[in-house]
Amino acid sequence: MCRFLRCVRAAYLAHGSLEQLYAAGRGGDTPDLRRDLGGFLSWFRDRWGKDLGRERDFLFPRPERGSACKRHNLFLRWVVRGPDGVDLGLWSAVSPRDLVVPLDTHMARLGSALGLTRRKTPDWRMAEEITASLRLVCPDDPVTFDYPLTRLGILGVCTRSRRGVCGRCPVAPLCSRRSRSAG
Repeated sequence: MCRFLRCVRAAYLAHGSLEQLYAAGRGGDTPDLRRDLGGFLSWFRDRWGKDLGRERDFLFPRPERGSACKRHNLFLRWVVRGPDGVDLGLWSAVSPRDLVVPLDTHMARLGSALGLTRRKTPDWRMAEEITASLRLVCPDDPVTFDYPLTRLGILGVCTRSRRGVCGRCPVAPLCSRRSRSAG
């Protein structure tokens, strides 16, 4: 924890804020969250050092190597979107339209069941594919669906077992699992 906080302190001392660090590491004129987040996390990995590599790579994963970076995409969601009671809306360096869904097991399962992705592996590409599908519905803020969809899994409304809970699920008419289990 101490090493992590030293990295954050170094970011504040060098850039004044985490947002300024993120903006300074942008790789080009066109936003590319994978590239830009990769640069942001690389800055922290460099400050962390070479020892305790497992801990470093857990805290600061590499999206360029396929990591879904769930915690970091969730952090970006919190600081970019809103304020709306869930997200804070503190940053302007990133547009909500450029965010990628924070991919966890619930979003991966629902994304598959709702036909938002064809991928089987919960990685960065699956997160991008789900985001692209959601962007068709809401191009300016595709991540707006993250909270309500993942809550279905967190609250047990959508489960793997399919034991009679589909009737309570608001997205059941769209779900491929329901049609398979009903047929």
